[in-house]
Amino acid sequence: MRRAKPVVTFLVAALVLLFTGGPVLLALYGSLVPDRILLNPDVSVFDVGPSIETYRYIFTGELPASYGEGTANRQMISDAARQVPASLWNSMRIALAAMALNIVIGAPAAFMFARYVFPAKRLSFMFLILSPLVPAVALIVPIYMTVQALGLVGTVWGIILVHTARALPFTVLILSVFFRRLPADLFEAAALDHCTGFRSFIRIAVPLSLPSIGATGLFAFMLSYSEYMFSLVLSGDARSRPVSVVMAALARNTDVSWSLLNTGIFIAIIPTLVIVVVIWRFVVEGLLSGAVKG
Repeated sequence: MRRAKPVVTFLVAALVLLFTGGPVLLALYGSLVPDRILLNPDVSVFDVGPSIETYRYIFTGELPASYGEGTANRQMISDAARQVPASLWNSMRIALAAMALNIVIGAPAAFMFARYVFPAKRLSFMFLILSPLVPAVALIVPIYMTVQALGLVGTVWGIILVHTARALPFTVLILSVFFRRLPADLFEAAALDHCTGFRSFIRIAVPLSLPSIGATGLFAFMLSYSEYMFSLVLSGDARSRPVSVVMAALARNTDVSWSLLNTGIFIAIIPTLVIVVVIWRFVVEGLLSGAVKG
């Protein structure tokens, strides 16, 4: 029985890895294999080797050799794929700005909810936490009208404000749980040294909660990076269009090359892959420390 447990654990882990990592590997494979090979069961990629012609087209605009032939179907090339690099940069700066604003606004707010008593505290906290339960589609019109009144429709700043507001309740909830579990003796000792209010937050709470702050910040980054509905409504031309909107336009073209589509998909998920590989361990540690510390 004891020998069977590691085997079962390995099989479950392998299934999870296959389910989560399989689509990424398929997108990478499809981006390196031309359509004439990908859709031909009689020809293998090992016969001709991988190709980066679709990557070259996305970043330089150079037409793949197979589509330069007179009989090639030119509809398989989509101009939306050429927008992927610029839209990737838009998504990165939007998500990074939303992450920074969530930390700057959400961390002090969470500290206030966790450590202080003020009028209507319970009501305002419940309103903040329950606000994400409102369907996003019901907020499209009022949010659009608000952003339009601010003159920010078609700009990255309008999307940043909306993404920040959408992620802020989760930031406040997660960090307030952690701040509430910090030992009260630390703040009592700080009060004796005339370190109260904002100074105690900066000097005590922030250093002790850096892993959790980083985890919630990255959570806000992921929410912003993958958001589609508000990005579609609030974005204008290619100068402010996030990668989620561009990829949806590329996927809606039923005639587009499968190789080109997979290339765009793989390029779009590279930032999230970097986050998972490099700093996901710190994210998990931060969330767990906020859940069990104290």
